[in-house]
Amino acid sequence: MRKLLIALAAALVTTTASAQVVKVSPPRTIIDIDPHGPNALLRESVLVARQIFETLVRFENNEAVPVLAESWRQIDGKTWEFKLRQGVKFHDGSDFDSADVKASAERLSRAKGGLASQWKVLERVETPDPQTAVIHLKNSVGPFLRITSFLSIAPSEAVQAKGPEEYGAGVVLPGTGPFKIGEFLPGDMLTVVANADYWGDKPKVKGLQFVNIPEQTARVTALLNGEVDIAWAFSDDELAQLRGSNSVKVDVVPSATYGYAWFNAARKPFDDARVRRAMWYAIDIDKVLRDLKPETAAPARNVIPETVFGFTPLEPYSYDPEKAKALLAEAGHPDGFQTSILLGQNFFPGISDFAQTFISYWDAIGVKVRPLEQERAIFTQNFRDLNWDVVLASNPALTQDADYTVGRLYYSENKEMNYANPELDKLLLEARAETDQEKRKQLYAQATKIIWNDAVGIFWGDLKIVYATRSNVSGLQFSPIEAPYLASISVK
Repeated sequence: MRKLLIALAAALVTTTASAQVVKVSPPRTIIDIDPHGPNALLRESVLVARQIFETLVRFENNEAVPVLAESWRQIDGKTWEFKLRQGVKFHDGSDFDSADVKASAERLSRAKGGLASQWKVLERVETPDPQTAVIHLKNSVGPFLRITSFLSIAPSEAVQAKGPEEYGAGVVLPGTGPFKIGEFLPGDMLTVVANADYWGDKPKVKGLQFVNIPEQTARVTALLNGEVDIAWAFSDDELAQLRGSNSVKVDVVPSATYGYAWFNAARKPFDDARVRRAMWYAIDIDKVLRDLKPETAAPARNVIPETVFGFTPLEPYSYDPEKAKALLAEAGHPDGFQTSILLGQNFFPGISDFAQTFISYWDAIGVKVRPLEQERAIFTQNFRDLNWDVVLASNPALTQDADYTVGRLYYSENKEMNYANPELDKLLLEARAETDQEKRKQLYAQATKIIWNDAVGIFWGDLKIVYATRSNVSGLQFSPIEAPYLASISVK
């Protein structure tokens, strides 16, 4: 591994001195670049994968466009055929063909965690010739093309050289993407260099250096001082400072991330929908967002953001503390009750302020809520173990499809949450199996209305992303999931 890093780093000797090595500071530390490993779902891992690896298709404006597959067709509900692009080479010099699709899909389907859960439906991959891959599924999957858009392709020889349990930060694989790996030190730094043999439009810069700056204020300073060229995910409090510099450009764009406060429906009193609705009616969401996130959030109109396939606008919950009190009394809690809310430190900018604001609103209807703010790793463990009454957080709809959030989180057999509704389960199964996209959208309209009306959580806002670049940088394509493709950027 060490020899590999030294050899790859040598390719950067002339590049890193160049002004055309763009320094990028993502909001989270890059700890893993294995595209099939347990951390492949992390937005920072997706960000890196999009520079190094490529997929069969990708989505632009909710439409699938060709990448390594030039065309595709659905043979039947469980079978997809992909005709592959010719003349593509991996960073190690090997040719891309159908064997690589087969090896990558099978490696991902065997993994634990990450994107693997969406590939457990894989039955087999046939390779009738080098330019054709036929993927057979165990059952019909409506969002299959979306799922495929996250299958990073690596060379079959490199994949087969890895042991069946070898996944994670120690794995470095070549891709076919516009950049190839230079040096990677997990949790510290990553550099990539332009792929001179790239089959598509060549990158306009010589390389990228991903800079780890944990503190948000330090990232702002680095951007203002020119130590960083591109960064994103800033808070409203930092907008004025960024906009005050003539050397920095700022864009606030919609994201696929939403803010929520989920209820543990297996714990009293949250097993009663009237209590859950009361907690939502008690909060003046519009005022909270005006006060805490006037530019980086908008009131939610569904359990998924507008940028996600399956979105249909729903009637917002009004601010009505008297109705909240009446619902509590009807549910047998006229004097309120005591509970707690779990939140992770630095989960999103201003999360502690949100918790305290919600607590004050709930106190006004007699509900006493104790905040439990925990370090990220401890929070994550408690979150996964469903060890909470109420949890405050945000969640990205990574594939920008309702199946990823609604279908995964609220289907009771997945045990992602302590909420079960037989009618909802039926709709979610139908939506996942349906290949007619318009019918899928109609099914999700019904499903999300149930979740919304049943107040499984308080869906308080669709979050926005603040992208900031140095004024001499152009061509950045904004990503709703904070994982932009960077091959199109240029520096004056």
